[in-house]
Amino acid sequence: MHFFSKVFLFFSLVFLFTGCEQDVLGPYTIRVRVVNSNGIPVQNVDVRLYAPIGSDGTVNYYNRTDIAGYASFEYKYTSFLRIDATKSSWKGCAFTELSDQNDMEVVVVIKPFSDTDNGCPPA
Repeated sequence: MHFFSKVFLFFSLVFLFTGCEQDVLGPYTIRVRVVNSNGIPVQNVDVRLYAPIGSDGTVNYYNRTDIAGYASFEYKYTSFLRIDATKSSWKGCAFTELSDQNDMEVVVVIKPFSDTDNGCPPA
């Protein structure tokens, strides 16, 4: 019986020190590329990266695309994020999960607001 209690204690300690360890993989760099339906990059698009609740509170970042159609963000926790891109009467949405890659690129296709195939969930 004494042997089994030592084995139990050993495995309990192993679980305690390895099972509860949380890996922090960040910081993450998210590059959002905004294109139109023909694949042409669109500049000066307002891009919002957000989630209702993040590891450090509400995630809500804004940026604007450059001449090549890119907007960059940095975030330091694993998360599932929504990306909205809008320019005048055009809109596009995408989703991304930050888990196993430190650098990622997401492409968002913007279409007219009236187009229901713009990647955005219904309002």
